[in-house]
Parts: sequence; structure tokens; C-alpha cells
Amino acid sequence: MAQKKLSVYGNLVSTANNKVENLYLVVDHQSIVFVVKNRLINEFVAIEHFVNTPEQPGWNQLIGFLQNNSTLIHSVFNKIYFVMNGSRMLLTKEHAIDDSLQYANELQLVFGKVEAEEIYTTTIDAKHFLVYGIPDELSSLLTRTFPTGKWQHYASFLLQNTSVNEVQLVLFDAHFMIHIKEQGHTKLLNHYSLSEKDQNIFTVLNACIQSGIDTNTVHLKVIGQDQALFVQTLIPYFMSATMAPIKDAGIGATLNKEFPNPYYAPYLIF
Repeated sequence: MAQKKLSVYGNLVSTANNKVENLYLVVDHQSIVFVVKNRLINEFVAIEHFVNTPEQPGWNQLIGFLQNNSTLIHSVFNKIYFVMNGSRMLLTKEHAIDDSLQYANELQLVFGKVEAEEIYTTTIDAKHFLVYGIPDELSSLLTRTFPTGKWQHYASFLLQNTSVNEVQLVLFDAHFMIHIKEQGHTKLLNHYSLSEKDQNIFTVLNACIQSGIDTNTVHLKVIGQDQALFVQTLIPYFMSATMAPIKDAGIGATLNKEFPNPYYAPYLIF
């Protein structure tokens, strides 16, 4: 059955007439994480993490569990963002004619066709779009609870990274993302399942090779906890490396106390 993995609450001040906090619901195939950010003071002020047990996958039960076990689901927010954190996403160039069907065909060509799926696009810059798919079932379930919610993909926040030369590695429970930038331009953005230690190292280094990146000349930025224990072996291949910290402001001090490693750093990038 579904369960609550974590809940940390700070000072929530929004009212019906003074909505100052935004809610981000980060959704993947087995979990939903609520993240609340006060947009006026630019601090994260609450987080809840819900997961499905392996024997009962699916969103129906998980979202039903939220109704009676989430405190934040009943709060007031300025804006609500549904943030999909899945592998069906593609960074592509703008087409001459802005036709959503073209983007859908491009996504399906790479990942295969999925029935009952909505296709969304997010503008990244003047020439590039992020294209991603959202299952109709998931969209309907979330919209029923949060009618004003708008979809984004987690990758769109990574693409806001302003570094010039960097390999960004973002670690989650069962998968990780790689974002490679060179001379300020994205060379690669992809989503991978966590595997054995050696396989994870090979995946990262091979992604750099395929992107034409010399790891000896670029910085590695790691966001999240290395549960697969491969990052320390990977670091010597790079010019330098840092682990993204969680700032003590807002709920950061509590998270840093309960989780010495920056386990929840990937959810605090918004």
C-alpha cells in the first residue's frame, strides 16, 4: 500500500486573499513529492514525500492515499505545478510550423506510441522545445484534486542551468538524469534507470564520449544522494566535482539534520 516517507512543515502563510506560496507536485512512476516554496522570500517551506510499495504500483491508490494523509493537499497556494519526472521527454528544435502533431510524432518515433497520452511542450529558448508525454489517467486524477494545476517536466528546470561547461548528474531513488552543457549550450539531456555501480559509471562516461566531452576539462555537479554508490568512483574522471548542498534556510536545516547527505536536493531546484 502507499505510505508517507517524509513530511517537514515550516511557516505556511498563504490565505485565500494573500497567496504567496507555490506548490510543486513532482510525480514519477512510484512516488509523489509535494514541495512548497514561498515566492516572496524565495525559500522552501514544506515538503511531503509519498511512495507506492512495489507490490501495488499505479497512481490511483497513491493519489487516493493523499486525500487522507497529506496536510498540504488542503492548503492554499498561489500557483500549482504538476512536475512530471519521467523518461518520455525529448529536447527538440522548433519546427517551421508550430504543429503539436509534429512534436507528438517526434516523441513517439523515439519512445514508441502510447495510447491515452497527452503531449505537452515547454519553450526552452527561441529555437528549442521540450516535448513530453503525460498519461491521461494521471492528468485526470491530479486535475480532479488540483483544478488549477499546470504541467511542466522536471527537465525544464534543469535546462535553466546557467553554467558554461558542466556535467549535471541528478540522482533519484530508481533513476538519474544527465544534463551536459558545453560553451553554454546543452549537448545532452537524458534519463536513465539506476543499475549496478559499474553500469552507472559506464552510462555517464559513455554519455560524455557520445557528446564529444572530455571529462578532464569539465566540472561534475551532483544533485542528490548516491544510493548506488558509484559517484565517488566517477569523480576522478572529471576536472572537478561538487555535491549540491541544501541551504539551511526554510526547511533546509531540518532536512540537513535528518538526512546528512543531500537526499532531497533534487526536489529543491524550482
